[in-house]
Amino acid sequence: MDEKERTLKDIKKLEAVIEEFEDYGLPEEYAEPYEWAKNYLSDAKHYFKKEDYFSAFGCANYAYGIIDGILIHEGKRGEKN
Repeated sequence: MDEKERTLKDIKKLEAVIEEFEDYGLPEEYAEPYEWAKNYLSDAKHYFKKEDYFSAFGCANYAYGIIDGILIHEGKRGEKN
């Protein structure tokens, strides 16, 4: 898998975990980190379009960690997997 494919895979993974977060109704309780993650997703897509896969990968993974950490804290991670 090349870096473009890997980055795209991680952007899609981030989109899925944000959707899971939304399905649990957590954006209201965690509005600020939710907005951070959405902004990082936007940044990741921006960098991906510019073919800066290193920056896109970093943005996607940082945001994933924010959302995944909250899901783990809430005991929700893996319930839908």
